[in-house]
Amino acid sequence: MHGGNIFAGEIFLSPSAYQTDTFPTIEEHIKPPPGYKRVDVILGSFADYLRKLPVVDGLSAVKDYKNRQRVAANDSALAAVIPVDIMDKPLWQCMDIILVFYADYLKQNKKQDEIKFPLPDGTILSWNDWMKGSRPAFQGLNFKIFNKASPDSSAKNYKRYLNCIFEYSGTQTFFYNYPQVQINDLKPGNFIVKKGPKGHAVLIIDLAVNEKGERIALIGQGDTPACQFYLLQNKQGSPWFKVTENEYPGLPIRKKMYWSGLRRFPAFE
Repeated sequence: MHGGNIFAGEIFLSPSAYQTDTFPTIEEHIKPPPGYKRVDVILGSFADYLRKLPVVDGLSAVKDYKNRQRVAANDSALAAVIPVDIMDKPLWQCMDIILVFYADYLKQNKKQDEIKFPLPDGTILSWNDWMKGSRPAFQGLNFKIFNKASPDSSAKNYKRYLNCIFEYSGTQTFFYNYPQVQINDLKPGNFIVKKGPKGHAVLIIDLAVNEKGERIALIGQGDTPACQFYLLQNKQGSPWFKVTENEYPGLPIRKKMYWSGLRRFPAFE
């Protein structure tokens, strides 16, 4: 199990679910190719958290929220599965599962005050406010926050908070309300959001660089319908994608992603 967070049991499956005693981390399981070295990250940062995500060691299919196979274990685009407990979580879709990871990181690092996400109009709804009883309501053209409920800091209420964000805020909320990142400033923990009504989001899990300054990235995604998060694999059978000045990264997925949609969390290191 990853981390010591009281909510971790709602995010990751136990290793026993895969008939194993432990999960390796992404950092342990996926090494950079010869000549490349992982970029330095700050201990305790979101990038560090992502490197330490558990990963299933060996072939494993990606399951959806109804425990159906979403991606076959031998799919050419699948590099590895993060054992997310997705059962009965239909709202944990592409952007939402990225928010789940970020909120989990903040909780593990005692940064609860930073758990706050935008509603579609940019209004910020924080976990602290929700915990104290605040709830959003749409009035006219904007959301307003009202004190409607009793204080509740339980895990069940935390799940309600996240589900409220997921229900209201689609991928476009984060395309328009989160800071844009230029490709030269790319860091692990940034994410790409596809603009438009059929949006999507993928997460930059890690970066490595060689002596020439050429960069490669580990990139993963959830999907719609909601499924376990998984790392992608390129046409050459490697989980490392070249980071170039091309308009798009050339991922093996249905929706073409563009570097112009590169975004970061506002409190990102």
